[in-house]
Amino acid sequence: MINKILFLLAPTEKAISKDGYTYLPPLCLGILAGYLKQKGTDVEVYDLGQYLPRIYSSNEEQFAFLFKYENIRDYVSGTINKDLKQEIDLYVGKLLEGISIDQYDMVGISCGADFSFFQLHSALLLGKYINQKYNKQIMLGGNNITYLLMFQDTFSDLLKLMLTNFPYVMKGPGEYTIWQIIQCLNGNLDRNIYDLNGMVYLKDGSVVANQEEPPRIVCPDWCNLDMSYYGLKVYENGKTNTSKGELDINVQLFKWPFYLTHYVSTVNKHQTRQKFDDILVLPYIFNFHCPYSCAFCSESDTERKQVILGDPEQTVNDLQWLSEQYHTKYFYFFNNAVNASATFMEKFCNLIIERKLNISWSDCARFNGMTYERLVLLKKAGCKKLIFGFETASKKLIELVDKRIDLDQAEQVMKWCKELGIWVDLEVIIGLPQEGDDEFAETVAYVQKNKELINFMTINEFFVVPRSKIGVNPDKYGIKLVKNVINYEKILNKSLDYFMYHKGKPLGNFKIYKFFEVGGRSYKEILEQNVKKIRYMNSLQNKEFTEVESIYRMIDKK
Repeated sequence: MINKILFLLAPTEKAISKDGYTYLPPLCLGILAGYLKQKGTDVEVYDLGQYLPRIYSSNEEQFAFLFKYENIRDYVSGTINKDLKQEIDLYVGKLLEGISIDQYDMVGISCGADFSFFQLHSALLLGKYINQKYNKQIMLGGNNITYLLMFQDTFSDLLKLMLTNFPYVMKGPGEYTIWQIIQCLNGNLDRNIYDLNGMVYLKDGSVVANQEEPPRIVCPDWCNLDMSYYGLKVYENGKTNTSKGELDINVQLFKWPFYLTHYVSTVNKHQTRQKFDDILVLPYIFNFHCPYSCAFCSESDTERKQVILGDPEQTVNDLQWLSEQYHTKYFYFFNNAVNASATFMEKFCNLIIERKLNISWSDCARFNGMTYERLVLLKKAGCKKLIFGFETASKKLIELVDKRIDLDQAEQVMKWCKELGIWVDLEVIIGLPQEGDDEFAETVAYVQKNKELINFMTINEFFVVPRSKIGVNPDKYGIKLVKNVINYEKILNKSLDYFMYHKGKPLGNFKIYKFFEVGGRSYKEILEQNVKKIRYMNSLQNKEFTEVESIYRMIDKK
């Protein structure tokens, strides 16, 4: 019988990088545990990134074995030589040190979501080690598996290795699929496990991936996880109980870009620095999928169209419980848009206000439908920052990619936010199809005009998402796709070089497709122009951020 489950998050390079590991507890583990605990299953969770630093000897070369596919293949398939097996067993054994694997009936391992081969390969090694040493059934999940499926031509061998050696592999939201697997194995559900939504398996030598299970709105529960690991160090220039001190915390947690928060002190440079205890910020999500269908976005995939909303009262109940359970009032929400449903948003805000739930938070939002009255509600409910998907100010491109943004309305919303004290961040995309000099100039002019209203811009270089509208129908957008001819070995070599040079940082996503404009720019021209455009857009950032960014870069190079 499956009564007690262990969930592990495989470690990523970020755990040993110069800028430190993530400061948020892993939402994936919290959701899985929260859902299964509601079903009466005993669950424990471990983020193995917490344990990677105790292995690290300040020499990245010690992890080079993780970037060679043949090492992973031979270990998982049981054909590895004795010396290398001993090295890998030592690595995995140290990661699992102190975790009593014997007490669990089944082990689920998240392969992560950052396209990190360090993490993905570690997950496979962990699964093989635990199955071989403890004879435990293994489940594998995580968004990295979805990435592998998107690029099957490149990762066919890795996928087949995974599916040949691990019986329960899934893509998409795993909470309900895992619950059904447990029910099947316990004899409470008469279904073939491989018919379940989300399951990935081999059939006649070919990879089959069932339709994803829709996500559930779940209150995360991090159970036994050591939460002290995730605290952000926050500084202030007065007593911790003063309104000034409170303001300073919000400045550091919400005004500053997340990757810079741990480098920033909001103290006046002429005053003595006084350090707070670490501040815990919790991730939470209460809506999935987007009511819009921007052509460049993965949300334009027809398989992910239905917007899933939580119940406003239950959502506020969750936040109240989380705040009390983990002794924090700070949250980062990871919704597609806090105002995906105006009705939900208004009920949600009013409940927070009525209960006097003293929380501070940030979230993504759409300009569409945002009114002054709704922004007042958001502010009263604890909203400190909104991140808007702006992308471009070119009306030609807005229409081409079906962005559905009114630039005049966006400007008005930003003015209201400024008046109310809500920081505004913008997502900007450089290099969209047909973005010539004129189109880029329109974006620059709009940003310059509204510079005092914009807190920070995240500058993204466009790449083709395979199942997006552009990826499915590139001709409609005036481009031709060219498969980026790069094999798995070359990707791993490139990832290793990046890992060694950047002291532990993952390479991140790579571009599977090149593209050129029909009758227009070549791929090389687009890339060369993008470099200049990105550099110029970054020159328009708030100078406060660019100064800290320069310090950040110097620290990173040491």
